[in-house]
Amino acid sequence: MTRSNPFKRIACATIVVLASGAGPAAADDAALNADELARWTMSLTRIRDMTPEWGVQGADAFKTSSDAGVPVFYLDVRKPEEWEKGVVQGAVKIRLTELATETGLAELPKDKSTIIAIYCKSGHRSALALPLLHQLGYPNAISMKGGYEGWIEAGYPITGATGE
Repeated sequence: MTRSNPFKRIACATIVVLASGAGPAAADDAALNADELARWTMSLTRIRDMTPEWGVQGADAFKTSSDAGVPVFYLDVRKPEEWEKGVVQGAVKIRLTELATETGLAELPKDKSTIIAIYCKSGHRSALALPLLHQLGYPNAISMKGGYEGWIEAGYPITGATGE
């Protein structure tokens, strides 16, 4: 197994910073002080958080991944009365309001690197669940753009809530 060279990563990051103009004022000022580094990091975080597509993928991306054999954990955060209309095949159903409870947490994958496709009816509740799952240590939690309605519009398989 080869190990990643940390100096190579730092050098690449420095090149990106200098090229973008977000780093030190002059290229010969090679050392970033703590304040500049903190300001640069905060800027990147704010840009990421302002980007509406960050953490969002369409139903096609999840279905294609599943069909290719990539394990995807489908998480339905709708209400029980909505589940009666059907759910994505294989989805785990946890109401948004119960996601952070002991019962809800027990239903989540043990492997924190699992791809989690979060969906609700149209995308609002799944967008609310996204930062919670990230804070719980699931970096690959992604909100499904268009939610259950988008899945249905794409013609992808569902199952009824009864008999599951």
